[in-house]
Amino acid sequence: MAFEKLQPTEVFKWFEEICRIPHGSGNLKKISSFLVKFAKDRDLYVRQDNDLNVIIKKPGTKGYEKHAPVILQGHMDMVAVKEKDAKINMEKDGLDVKTDGEFVWADKTSLGGDDGIAVAYCLALLDSKKIPHPPLEVIITTNEEVGMDGAMALKCDDIEGKRMINIDNEEEGVMIVSCAGGARFHGYLPLTRENKSGIKVKIHVKGLQGGHSGEMIGKGRGNANVIMGRLLLEITDALEVGIISLNGGVADNAIATDCEAELLLMGLASQMHGNIVGPDVSFFSLFGKLSSIAYKVEADFKAELGSRDPGLSIVVEEVHEKTLEPEKTDISNMASVNLDSSVDTFTETHEKREVVSGVIPCAEVIELARCICAMPYGVQSMSSSIEGLVETSLNLGILKIVSSQTGAVEGKGAASQSAGTMDEAFLLDYSVRSSVAPAKEALIRKMEIIIEGFNGIFEVTGEYPGWAYAEKSELRDTMAKVYKELYKKDIRIEAIHAGLECGLFSEKIDGLDCVSIGPDMQDIHSTGEKLSVASTKRTWEYLCEVLKAL
Repeated sequence: MAFEKLQPTEVFKWFEEICRIPHGSGNLKKISSFLVKFAKDRDLYVRQDNDLNVIIKKPGTKGYEKHAPVILQGHMDMVAVKEKDAKINMEKDGLDVKTDGEFVWADKTSLGGDDGIAVAYCLALLDSKKIPHPPLEVIITTNEEVGMDGAMALKCDDIEGKRMINIDNEEEGVMIVSCAGGARFHGYLPLTRENKSGIKVKIHVKGLQGGHSGEMIGKGRGNANVIMGRLLLEITDALEVGIISLNGGVADNAIATDCEAELLLMGLASQMHGNIVGPDVSFFSLFGKLSSIAYKVEADFKAELGSRDPGLSIVVEEVHEKTLEPEKTDISNMASVNLDSSVDTFTETHEKREVVSGVIPCAEVIELARCICAMPYGVQSMSSSIEGLVETSLNLGILKIVSSQTGAVEGKGAASQSAGTMDEAFLLDYSVRSSVAPAKEALIRKMEIIIEGFNGIFEVTGEYPGWAYAEKSELRDTMAKVYKELYKKDIRIEAIHAGLECGLFSEKIDGLDCVSIGPDMQDIHSTGEKLSVASTKRTWEYLCEVLKAL
């Protein structure tokens, strides 16, 4: 047990147990079944629905039996992210958790503290025979990270409570009382494949910090998918290239940390992109030009990002024809390349072109790059009523090629009727957020117009409402009072740009009074995610005192 010496033991025991079970969004049968078994083993009321949501009820302890129930709510899924060299299969393997006593993290993967710590708190309370509390109604939802699908589908007919504590905040000492609404926007651009002659190369945009697109979008961090779009735009201004494969990002609501494209380098392009100049141009000349462009784009973005995200790296690789193994090339000194130079050290392997099947032609690469660059990105407006709060934003979380055979191309709207059936498509997957519903709708409409302008189709899914601030809240007042008694200072009461399930439950449960709290976490939705041990302990103590006061 990696966490056996950590306090509170009753919480970290269950958190480590959760970490042993794969529970990325869409892969939740095991974790849901685990929760059901947990409840049945303790003779607690439990209901699991078709979407794998789980509701567990526990009577109040002695003296609290007839008090009004309190709902504790979190989600069981995590954003499953791993580093390129991580050998873990996140659909089958548990996390390799680590601690130094101050923080908890997972080796080379995200930790899933968002929202595994909520589940751990709930299990510790349900398992306890000593902690005083009113009747508890624990709601653990599914697929929150991909559009709050579980909460959206959940029926609340058996929920009696009108007071809900959502445990999905990542900052101790802050009580969230309002949040943005949002949606997922899936844009599909048509593509075809042809047989082309050229030399294979790879480009990898990496080294970025990433993070949650609600919490971190206002920090100005770099997005590898957006950078790849601009890089492809500049490459196709000078070179004829086709795309063999493309893959960037892991979730629409995670800022993409890396994006990789395998390209076929075919020649120099004219300024009108219509004629290929010198198909017999040496590989070194073409590769040198490509590296020079990558160096320029890297330098441009480093200047734009500054200290906000200093780790950006664009790696250009040559893929040898015989071995198909990429060889990394340092572009740090490629600011200018003489295209007329010849280097005798390059072997015939580098110079020999091959015919590659299934290459997406350059004209379609240009359309993809233009579309990414035309699309809005990042913070669109700031709140006029709450200083420092992002009002409207969007994040290009996933950029990849999808196939209709997998059911991935599912465009809807007027565009789908004119675009016809796409066997394959470029997918541009966005998370859109706004605390002002008309602003969210206007932004989505703008995105639809842009996708339609590039002969694409679109689909909008996972729409969820914002959560409006309540002028009166007995729960908020009680929890603020308990916090001040414990810590001799006021808890901060805030609204956030991220989405919480509180808005959905406020629509499902009449008269619901709710807040959101949680312990300190860093860089959620990324491989740098960490959970503070001391903050976990303090938040646990605070939660127990709140339940006693309620």
